[in-house]
Amino acid sequence: MKTMTQKTMIKNLAAKFGIPAVSAEEFYGYKHDGIWCRGDICTESTDYYPYAEGTMQDNKLNTFLHSKGWFAEPYDNETIMFHKG
Repeated sequence: MKTMTQKTMIKNLAAKFGIPAVSAEEFYGYKHDGIWCRGDICTESTDYYPYAEGTMQDNKLNTFLHSKGWFAEPYDNETIMFHKG
């Protein structure tokens, strides 16, 4: 499986799920190849993804991420990061 690039994944998360995703560089303040979900992830398009608890569940967002070589990881209870797997 070919892993989707950060730039392409950010575009896909916005288009498919309406997720306000940006480079994790904006969160950390230094170059980072992860993705930061900079807003609400608990929406109808994600089947109301339950933040930190959702990263370990079998749901449509995680299925999509895994199929593209990525995974979700909580930074804290309501901050979700995406990383290449």
